[in-house]
Amino acid sequence: MKYTREDALKKIREHLAASTRDDETTCQAAARLGIFCHGYDQWTEEQLRELYPWLARKMPRGTPREEFLKLIMAWDGARMLARKSPTTCDVKVLDHEGCLGFDRYSNQQLKQLFPQVFGADDEIAQW
Repeated sequence: MKYTREDALKKIREHLAASTRDDETTCQAAARLGIFCHGYDQWTEEQLRELYPWLARKMPRGTPREEFLKLIMAWDGARMLARKSPTTCDVKVLDHEGCLGFDRYSNQQLKQLFPQVFGADDEIAQW
């Protein structure tokens, strides 16, 4: 099947949303499932502090990473609600914060990262 990039992203958003638990963001779901960008797991604690400096100031050095992640997930979850965005990836693109979300991937990379969503014959066109 041939998908436009937007249709492919819709499938990816649906997959991420369906895989996300009530107590996590889609970023955390990607980390838990080991898919896509691997969510927050792609960054060290120091990198997270650099990506979220206003939150890092609320958490003293030595705070366990898990505690800092709770604050980050609350922030990202609230932004998803405020922006009415289906995924954390979409919010990050809108706010230019943390990562480039879906914009950082070519069509071929998107297909390679989501074999559980796309079939071998599927194609993503229209970048």
